[in-house]
Amino acid sequence: MISALRDLALTSIQVVEQRLRLLGAELQEEKWRAVEAILWLGAALILGALSLLVASLAVVLSVWADPHARLLALVGLAVLYGLGAWAAFLRMRKRIQGEGMPFSDTVAEFQRDREWLSSRR
Repeated sequence: MISALRDLALTSIQVVEQRLRLLGAELQEEKWRAVEAILWLGAALILGALSLLVASLAVVLSVWADPHARLLALVGLAVLYGLGAWAAFLRMRKRIQGEGMPFSDTVAEFQRDREWLSSRR
């Protein structure tokens, strides 16, 4: 009886150890995905801002002679950029809310373990 309990304890410890290793691997993967996403986001923001700056300057300079057209161009660009920022925000919020649960593989393994143990009763 004690031997069987010892074997059960050893098996349980091995199962938990495997699950924790899986959790650690998933955590490492998520960390690198987040770092990569932040780096690409930074590059996109800098390049996008520079692009908008140059395009805006080109539009304003093209109508510089007429003060009314200059003001209209600046207001139009501000509205356009504001709408773009709003659309990007909505897209980001939808993306964040649509993400699956983190560590879903680990949770699935624990669930399979629980179902297997329940069926052994």
